[in-house]
Amino acid sequence: MIPIYLEIRNYMIKQIENGFLVPGDRIPSERELVDLFKVSRMTVRHAIDQLVNDGVLVRMVGKGTYVSSERLATALNVLNSFSEDIIATGHKPSAKLLSVERIQISDTICNLLSIDCGHDVIKVERLRLVDDLEMALTTSFFPVSRALPIEEIDFNSTSIYGQIESLGLRIEKASETVSAEAADKRIAGFLRVKENAPLLKIVRLTFISNNVPIEYMEGLFRPDRYVISQELYRQEVR
Repeated sequence: MIPIYLEIRNYMIKQIENGFLVPGDRIPSERELVDLFKVSRMTVRHAIDQLVNDGVLVRMVGKGTYVSSERLATALNVLNSFSEDIIATGHKPSAKLLSVERIQISDTICNLLSIDCGHDVIKVERLRLVDDLEMALTTSFFPVSRALPIEEIDFNSTSIYGQIESLGLRIEKASETVSAEAADKRIAGFLRVKENAPLLKIVRLTFISNNVPIEYMEGLFRPDRYVISQELYRQEVR
């Protein structure tokens, strides 16, 4: 005999698989599930917590719990901004500007941006949303001593790439690495996940023409809402 909370979990999954609940639908309230299964609220909450952790459901504070939308997939072989990727999937990107500050940074980032240590950079932290749901927290560093006219950039805009190119600078390429990282307490609060929940960490160094680095970015993404895809071709083995 399986535990009751697993029965509830399996029931919810069947409701979704059979089309009775679709992405974006609000699920029955805890009280309704308590009455349906004749169990405690704690048991119901345990089942719902599992589904949230698995990315099947998403909680919206003050609104309830909903069936998750499909995870958004982006390709590794195309250089787009976050906003461009999201728009291409038919969804609405937005951003909340958390901070902008002029600082001095570590030798490592200075070297990546090809600037002398001691030179200032602009650090920009933004919460990235898709259809008003938290998707990622990104931290970008822009060199002040570069061709980029920092004072003309609106960091409240969803697409900084678009603004850079509108100023006559051509974004040419980027190098990118993807790894995993656990959410600390602060990040968990912004992304509405549990502390130590696994996140996708994307680190990108973007270049304009003549191989000039213009942005170093570190982003932490919710893996239940964001995936990365890539086509691989096998070379002839000799």
